[in-house]
Order: sequence, then C-alpha cells, then structure tokens
Amino acid sequence: MDLALFYELVEHIPLGIFILDAKGNYLYVNQEHCNIVSKERSFFENMTVFKLKEQGYLTTSVWEQVMEEKQKVVSVISVVDKDLNRVYDNLTTGMPIFGEEGAIEYIIYCQESVDQLYAYTQMGALNKHLFHNEEISVTPADDVIAESDMMKQLLALVDIVSKTDASILVSGPSGSGKEVVAKRIHQLSNYHHGPLVVLNCATLPENLMESELFGYEAGAFTGAVGKGKKGLIEMANGGTLFLDEINSMSPAMQAKLLRVLETKQVTRVGAVEAKDINFRLVCASNEDLRSLVEKERFRADLFYRINVISVDIPPLRQRKEDITPLVHHFMEYFSRKYSTIKALSPSVIELMNEYDWPGNVRELRNFVERIVVMSPKSEWEIVNVPAGSFGATARSGAAPHLSQPETQSSFLFDPDFSLQAYMDQCEKDVLCRALDHFHSPKKAAQALRLDLSNVYRKMQKYKISRKAE
Repeated sequence: MDLALFYELVEHIPLGIFILDAKGNYLYVNQEHCNIVSKERSFFENMTVFKLKEQGYLTTSVWEQVMEEKQKVVSVISVVDKDLNRVYDNLTTGMPIFGEEGAIEYIIYCQESVDQLYAYTQMGALNKHLFHNEEISVTPADDVIAESDMMKQLLALVDIVSKTDASILVSGPSGSGKEVVAKRIHQLSNYHHGPLVVLNCATLPENLMESELFGYEAGAFTGAVGKGKKGLIEMANGGTLFLDEINSMSPAMQAKLLRVLETKQVTRVGAVEAKDINFRLVCASNEDLRSLVEKERFRADLFYRINVISVDIPPLRQRKEDITPLVHHFMEYFSRKYSTIKALSPSVIELMNEYDWPGNVRELRNFVERIVVMSPKSEWEIVNVPAGSFGATARSGAAPHLSQPETQSSFLFDPDFSLQAYMDQCEKDVLCRALDHFHSPKKAAQALRLDLSNVYRKMQKYKISRKAE
C-alpha cells in the first residue's frame, strides 16, 4: 500500500491514533487524537509520557502497562487538563510492536472519548429498530466464574464427574449458584443432547408435586387434562433432571422417587403400566441433608442414592477472589442488556469486596443490575451506591478523620427541600472537609476512597478552588 494513502486513511479513521517508542516519545498523532484531547499537533512535538505526567495531565499511562506486561492493554485513562479546567476519560488500547530481538520497539494506540462512546451507544440503541424486526435475546449471565482456589478445585471435580452416570448432590447456601453448576454438569455429561429439566421442590405443594413429577393419565383425578400429561421425569428422559431444594420434598414423595431410581421406571398417576426411563439425576439442597437424615427428616436410603458424588459450593464471603470477576461479568451482561456503557469505579468495587454478601452470587447479580438501571444515563462510571446498599461491614470503611455532616429532621418540612440538592450539599461538605484537612486533592481522594479524577470532577461541579499540594 502506498504510504501516503495509508496516512490518508489513518487521518480519516474516527479514532484517535498515535504511536510512541519504547522510551515514551511521541512519534505520530492523527488529527482525531488531537481533537479528543483538545490540543494542536505542535503540542506533541518533543512530547513524552513522562512530560505529560510531570505537567499533571496523567497519573498513570497505558505506555507503562504495555512496557511492563509486554502485551496489548485496554484501559480507561483519566486526563486532567488544568489549562481548560477539564477532566475527561478516554478508552485507550495500546498494542506493542516487537523488534527482531524480541524487545518492544513501538506501541500503537487507539483512543476514543468515553463520552463519545456513550453517545454512540445511545444512538445505536435508538436506531436499533431500523435493523431488527424482532427482539434479540441476550445470553443469560450464568457462566461459572472461578478465580478463587476453592472454586477452581470445585470446577475441576465437576468436570471429571460430569462425564460419569453417577448421581450428584450439589449443596450450598441460597444464591450460591447451585443451578449454574447443575447446568454445567448437564452440558459436560453424556446426556447433553437431551433436555435439562429443572424443578424447585420448595415451590410446589405436596398434592401437586406427584402429578408434576410423575405425570398422570386421562381422568386420573378431577381437573386432569383430557389426554393426560407427561411428568417432569418423563420429560427428562435422555437428559438430566435437576431437583433443587430436594430437602423440601415430603417423605412420601421421597419414597416414590427412590422407587424410580431403583427400577428406572416411572408410573403416571392413575396408570397401570410403568414406562422405562433413562436420565441423569442432579439434586441440590440448601440444608445439610446428612443432619436431616440424623433427625429423621430425610430418608437415609434416598440420601445415599443421590449422594454418590458431593459438590459443596462455598458462600461468596469465603471466596472473595471471585467477587471482582463476577462484578465485571455481570456489568458486561447488564450493559449489553440495557444498551448502555457502565463501569464501576475502583472505590465501589473495593466496597463490594468488603461486603459479606449473605445472599451470595444472586444478591451480587441483583445488586449490579440495580445500580446499572438506576445510575444516571449521562454518566458512564458509577462512583456512588445507594445508601444502605451494604451492611455494617462495608460501612465501617468510612474515611478517617472526617466527621459526618449534621442532619436534622426539620429539613423535611422545608417547602424548598430537594433530596438531590441535600445530597449534593452533604457531598460538598465532606469534600471540603477532606480538602481542608489534607490540603491535597490526592490525599483527600485516598481518604475518601475515590479516584483522583473523580475528586477533580466534584471540585468542578461544586466550584471548589483547588487547594495547594
């Protein structure tokens, strides 16, 4: 390709493109990059990453990350432009180019304003109906995320036993992901070509459990469908039957289920002949079945039948390493679902890691969806969470040396009262106290557990003059 044509194309790409060498020197910038950072090309002559940091534009850079990791890096970089009294975020991708000896010679960058990305996303969401005549389903966020050693060991066990015919009992507290593990077992098993049939035993009363599980013949009882109905066991033939909260199953139903497992036959309610069936059984319980057996609340023979392999999912508070990757996973899913761009600030993620999550992964998932839906559409980065979102564990991480602003119930009767205005005033008071105490936006940001760029934004918002370093 002709070099002049190449430069012409790069100049017309709607992305900021620039090139640095291994010493951090700027070698090339296209016009779009100049537009993004509101600078002339002459600004980058003899410019380096180190000079930008010395002048206060950057606190960190993708250049340093690429040089250290020696691979492509994608990051959101905050730029503080004191001349324009402006703070803005850019999505930056740095790609290393290696020389013959294996060392990095150049780093090519693609950059786009996060605000512009957000605008494109909103525009795309508005124009979506022009290209799609029907709703497109989004893949559920039900992948197993495993960064902790506990979950990696659990998944290694699951991957081995899934390929056998052995019955598996999945135990763990509510919301820990038992059904997600059951789906993985089914997908990896020899029964993956068949259906996965799920029944939560706690959702059906005993008088309906039998007909739902075993099915019934025509006229078996008052209200029965004229042609009869297949039960869930029959529907699972050739596939997997997942019985969640099997600890809620009555003793009578336990006996009938045991009979099915022993004979590999099922008899519909009102039928005379049994039907042969072949399915993989996976059960789950949010109570310790062994202790229920000892208390004679669960049949011992059924327990030993379904508990050939035990898979115990630990609560989320015992595997903190999984919280951050789960958060990113759910943020990506719900951002796609609601056609938006959202990310959590490091301070919010830190709070989420401090919380114990008594509702486990289900609570975490619901929390992420809630803050994505409720966050202002004009902001891509979520830096605050609703009051009362976390328990005492998270609230204990308040900034040191800072007293809370005084509040009185009388403000509720002020006809000019606005909750947003009151919250803004509280935030401004806390920020002013921090700046007065620490005499430095950087130290105030650390005390308040905020990004420095976020502190500068709030200073702009509330017209707070910058304190001396």
